[in-house]
Amino acid sequence: MARFSEVLLICNGKAGQGTLEILLKDAVPPLLDICNELIIHKTKEKGDAERVCRESGSRYELVVIMGGDGTIHEAINGLSVLSDRPLVAILPGGTCNDFARSLRIPMNIGQAVRLITEQPYEQEIDIVKAGERYFSNFWGTGLVAQTSDNIDVGSKSVLGKLSYYISAFQSIQDSPILNVKVTTENEVVEEEVVMLLVANGRSIGSNPLPTCINMDDGLMDIYVVKKSGFPLLKEFLVIKSTGNISEEYDDIMHIQAKEAHIELGQDEKLDMDGELYEGSRQSLRVLHKHLRFVVGASE
Repeated sequence: MARFSEVLLICNGKAGQGTLEILLKDAVPPLLDICNELIIHKTKEKGDAERVCRESGSRYELVVIMGGDGTIHEAINGLSVLSDRPLVAILPGGTCNDFARSLRIPMNIGQAVRLITEQPYEQEIDIVKAGERYFSNFWGTGLVAQTSDNIDVGSKSVLGKLSYYISAFQSIQDSPILNVKVTTENEVVEEEVVMLLVANGRSIGSNPLPTCINMDDGLMDIYVVKKSGFPLLKEFLVIKSTGNISEEYDDIMHIQAKEAHIELGQDEKLDMDGELYEGSRQSLRVLHKHLRFVVGASE
């Protein structure tokens, strides 16, 4: 007997035709085995995944998103506004697949499908509302947004996640200083920074973030990075192994909060899950355990 009546599969129509055909060939037959009806929607333009999820997401018991972080960001913005939200599963089909990594989903499409069809683990995950938008993995400005802005589309398709690191090293050479004020329910921080990162997930550019980040604790993890240079970047990446910031340095501040209001000295690029926006003020609020996802087994 099928586990689901209707399942929606959203796939990124901008993926290379050959790539998309291979992904669908691996994904569709197993999904058909667990449902009575499988609806496949291939996105045609930017915003398409969000629109479909917003307009029809509630009618499905399971929504499967096959694509990269951009497609996932769109779909989550469509699903998060619903009062009746379906179970969500992700099949990684992008460059970095950071949110899929955060959910411990295998990068191999066949293994990721089996996660859905054979022995699925489910977990309610926090989503952060940023103004009128939503993000699942991270929000950032300064170096992190500059890196995303600098990535060349052509090199991204050829070099994959390596393009993220190339862009990061290029960006860090000329990192602007930002004046920021972060107001949370517990404290107010005013600093000159090169990067402000608000994390909900556990991966950026396929690189793991600190182990202390918990995706269902009702808190966002805010990292205030005060100065640039390779020593600081190295320190930031080393955090992942311990979940803590060395007490010897005050170059990175770590704040946990349910809500945060961020003020910048001027309009800046804002990066939400790899999608770029722009602004000088942003109010963030954690929606505790807002969406239910199929996830990989705990480590």
